[in-house]
Amino acid sequence: MNIIPLIILFCAAFILQYLLTFVQMKSFNTSYRRLRQQGRVAIGKSKGALRAGAIAMFAIDERGNILEGSYMQGVTVFARFHELKGFEGMDVGSIKPEDCRNLHLARPLSKAVQEASSNYNILMNGGEILEEPAPLTKVVNMFSRRKQA
Repeated sequence: MNIIPLIILFCAAFILQYLLTFVQMKSFNTSYRRLRQQGRVAIGKSKGALRAGAIAMFAIDERGNILEGSYMQGVTVFARFHELKGFEGMDVGSIKPEDCRNLHLARPLSKAVQEASSNYNILMNGGEILEEPAPLTKVVNMFSRRKQA
């Protein structure tokens, strides 16, 4: 069995993944830049390992009122940013789960919106946002703790 075609296929898949991730990051940067031109930006995310994840971003004025929202939701690198309507004029720090339910947002997007609100409140109160480990990191940490025990 010749392993060279397998290596070439692996390298091609790696390069394709890199390029698609680059395009997705460009979408994030474009959306962020557009919102940033309007004022400060509150960002929240919901990580998904095998399920859809989401990122929500809000352009806010000096009083914390939402001017415009943007979101990305999906499982693959093909997900792109879209306009998030329904929060305009609201105080970003006072978004409640009911607001997300009233707009019929999917669970990951609702979680990302709630995190954006929470992050805003933490920063406005002088706190620091702690990064939650990624799902794969949690699994690796769980196995490394078992080995040490």
